[in-house]
Amino acid sequence: MSGQFGVPATQLILYVVLVAWILIRVSRPQRISVTRMWIFVVLLMLLAAFAIYGSAVMFHPAAWEIVVAAVLGLVIGVPLGLLRGHHTQVSATERHGVMRLGASWITALIYLAAFGGRFAVRLVLPPTSALGNVVSDGLIFFAIGIIGATYYAVYRKYEQLDHATPASG
Repeated sequence: MSGQFGVPATQLILYVVLVAWILIRVSRPQRISVTRMWIFVVLLMLLAAFAIYGSAVMFHPAAWEIVVAAVLGLVIGVPLGLLRGHHTQVSATERHGVMRLGASWITALIYLAAFGGRFAVRLVLPPTSALGNVVSDGLIFFAIGIIGATYYAVYRKYEQLDHATPASG
Protein backbone atom coordinates (compact mmCIF):
# COMPACT_ATOMS: atom_id res chain seq x y z
CA MET A 1 0.00 0.00 0.00
CA SER A 2 1.42 3.37 -1.01
CA GLY A 3 0.55 6.84 0.12
CA GLN A 4 0.85 10.01 -1.87
CA PHE A 5 3.91 10.22 -4.19
CA GLY A 6 4.24 6.41 -4.22
CA VAL A 7 5.83 6.33 -0.76
CA PRO A 8 4.75 3.27 1.27
CA ALA A 9 2.30 4.16 4.06
CA THR A 10 4.53 2.44 6.64
CA GLN A 11 7.42 4.69 5.64
CA LEU A 12 5.24 7.79 6.01
CA ILE A 13 4.14 6.64 9.47
CA LEU A 14 7.77 5.95 10.37
CA TYR A 15 8.73 9.49 9.31
CA VAL A 16 5.90 11.05 11.33
CA VAL A 17 6.91 9.08 14.44
CA LEU A 18 10.55 10.04 13.90
CA VAL A 19 9.72 13.74 13.57
CA ALA A 20 7.54 13.73 16.71
CA TRP A 21 10.13 11.81 18.74
CA ILE A 22 13.01 14.08 17.76
CA LEU A 23 11.07 17.31 18.30
CA ILE A 24 9.91 16.26 21.76
CA ARG A 25 13.42 15.17 22.78
CA VAL A 26 15.21 18.33 21.75
CA SER A 27 12.66 20.99 22.60
CA ARG A 28 13.87 21.52 26.16
CA PRO A 29 17.00 21.11 28.25
CA GLN A 30 17.19 17.65 29.69
CA ARG A 31 18.97 15.47 32.15
CA ILE A 32 20.21 12.36 30.45
CA SER A 33 22.34 9.45 31.49
CA VAL A 34 25.31 8.53 29.39
CA THR A 35 23.70 5.15 28.74
CA ARG A 36 20.43 6.69 27.53
CA MET A 37 22.34 9.09 25.31
CA TRP A 38 24.09 6.21 23.54
CA ILE A 39 20.83 4.24 23.30
CA PHE A 40 19.26 7.26 21.56
CA VAL A 41 22.15 7.44 19.10
CA VAL A 42 21.96 3.71 18.39
CA LEU A 43 18.17 3.90 17.86
CA LEU A 44 18.59 6.77 15.39
CA MET A 45 21.29 4.81 13.57
CA LEU A 46 19.06 1.71 13.44
CA LEU A 47 16.22 3.80 12.08
CA ALA A 48 18.51 5.22 9.40
CA ALA A 49 19.83 1.74 8.57
CA PHE A 50 16.23 0.51 8.28
CA ALA A 51 15.45 3.34 5.84
CA ILE A 52 18.54 2.58 3.75
CA TYR A 53 17.82 -1.15 3.79
CA GLY A 54 14.22 -0.53 2.75
CA SER A 55 15.43 1.63 -0.11
CA ALA A 56 17.95 -1.02 -1.19
CA VAL A 57 15.28 -3.73 -1.20
CA MET A 58 12.86 -1.53 -3.13
CA PHE A 59 15.21 0.06 -5.69
CA HIS A 60 18.15 -2.40 -5.87
CA PRO A 61 21.04 0.09 -6.05
CA ALA A 62 24.51 -1.19 -6.82
CA ALA A 63 26.66 -1.84 -3.74
CA TRP A 64 29.13 0.82 -4.87
CA GLU A 65 26.38 3.44 -4.68
CA ILE A 66 25.73 2.67 -1.01
CA VAL A 67 29.47 2.66 -0.26
CA VAL A 68 29.98 6.03 -1.99
CA ALA A 69 26.97 7.45 -0.14
CA ALA A 70 28.29 6.19 3.19
CA VAL A 71 31.80 7.54 2.66
CA LEU A 72 30.69 10.95 1.41
CA GLY A 73 27.97 11.34 4.05
CA LEU A 74 30.29 10.40 6.91
CA VAL A 75 33.25 12.42 5.60
CA ILE A 76 31.07 15.53 5.58
CA GLY A 77 28.93 14.73 8.64
CA VAL A 78 31.52 13.69 11.22
CA PRO A 79 33.54 16.95 11.24
CA LEU A 80 30.33 18.99 11.43
CA GLY A 81 29.11 16.77 14.27
CA LEU A 82 32.34 17.27 16.20
CA LEU A 83 31.98 21.02 15.75
CA ARG A 84 28.34 20.86 16.83
CA GLY A 85 29.26 18.81 19.90
CA HIS A 86 31.96 21.30 20.79
CA HIS A 87 29.28 24.02 20.93
CA THR A 88 26.64 21.97 22.77
CA GLN A 89 25.93 23.10 26.32
CA VAL A 90 26.87 20.26 28.68
CA SER A 91 26.98 20.29 32.45
CA ALA A 92 27.61 17.59 35.02
CA THR A 93 25.01 16.83 37.67
CA GLU A 94 25.36 15.60 41.21
CA ARG A 95 24.88 12.01 39.99
CA HIS A 96 27.74 10.21 38.29
CA GLY A 97 26.77 9.16 34.77
CA VAL A 98 24.08 11.83 34.39
CA MET A 99 24.54 15.10 32.52
CA ARG A 100 22.40 18.08 31.61
CA LEU A 101 22.20 19.01 27.93
CA GLY A 102 20.84 22.28 26.62
CA ALA A 103 17.98 22.26 24.13
CA SER A 104 19.29 21.30 20.70
CA TRP A 105 17.03 22.40 17.88
CA ILE A 106 19.98 22.31 15.49
CA THR A 107 20.42 18.56 15.93
CA ALA A 108 16.72 18.00 15.24
CA LEU A 109 16.79 20.25 12.19
CA ILE A 110 19.82 18.43 10.78
CA TYR A 111 18.18 15.04 11.11
CA LEU A 112 14.82 16.24 9.84
CA ALA A 113 16.47 18.05 6.91
CA ALA A 114 18.36 14.87 5.99
CA PHE A 115 15.19 12.78 5.93
CA GLY A 116 13.27 15.60 4.18
CA GLY A 117 16.05 15.94 1.62
CA ARG A 118 16.02 12.21 1.07
CA PHE A 119 12.26 12.33 0.50
CA ALA A 120 12.64 15.25 -1.95
CA VAL A 121 15.42 13.50 -3.89
CA ARG A 122 13.25 10.39 -4.16
CA LEU A 123 10.44 12.54 -5.58
CA VAL A 124 12.61 14.31 -8.16
CA LEU A 125 14.98 11.61 -9.41
CA PRO A 126 13.98 8.19 -10.72
CA PRO A 127 14.22 5.41 -8.09
CA THR A 128 16.83 3.56 -10.14
CA SER A 129 19.04 6.64 -10.55
CA ALA A 130 22.57 6.15 -9.23
CA LEU A 131 22.74 9.85 -8.39
CA GLY A 132 19.42 9.66 -6.56
CA ASN A 133 20.52 6.67 -4.50
CA VAL A 134 23.90 8.15 -3.63
CA VAL A 135 22.47 11.56 -2.69
CA SER A 136 19.49 10.26 -0.73
CA ASP A 137 21.45 7.59 1.15
CA GLY A 138 24.33 10.03 1.58
CA LEU A 139 21.99 12.42 3.37
CA ILE A 140 21.11 9.70 5.86
CA PHE A 141 24.78 8.82 6.44
CA PHE A 142 25.46 12.56 6.80
CA ALA A 143 22.85 12.76 9.59
CA ILE A 144 24.25 9.63 11.25
CA GLY A 145 27.76 11.10 11.11
CA ILE A 146 26.68 14.41 12.59
CA ILE A 147 24.64 12.95 15.41
CA GLY A 148 27.14 10.22 16.29
CA ALA A 149 30.05 12.67 16.29
CA THR A 150 28.05 15.28 18.22
CA TYR A 151 27.27 12.84 21.00
CA TYR A 152 30.86 11.60 21.03
CA ALA A 153 32.03 15.20 21.56
CA VAL A 154 29.31 15.73 24.19
CA TYR A 155 30.42 12.57 25.97
CA ARG A 156 34.04 13.75 25.99
CA LYS A 157 32.96 17.12 27.44
CA TYR A 158 30.90 15.35 30.09
CA GLU A 159 33.80 13.04 31.01
CA GLN A 160 36.06 16.07 31.53
CA LEU A 161 33.45 17.72 33.75
CA ASP A 162 32.68 14.53 35.64
CA HIS A 163 36.33 13.79 36.41
CA ALA A 164 37.30 17.37 37.22
CA THR A 165 38.18 17.86 40.85
CA PRO A 166 37.12 21.09 42.48
CA ALA A 167 40.00 23.41 43.29
CA SER A 168 40.67 23.63 46.98
CA GLY A 169 40.80 26.99 48.46
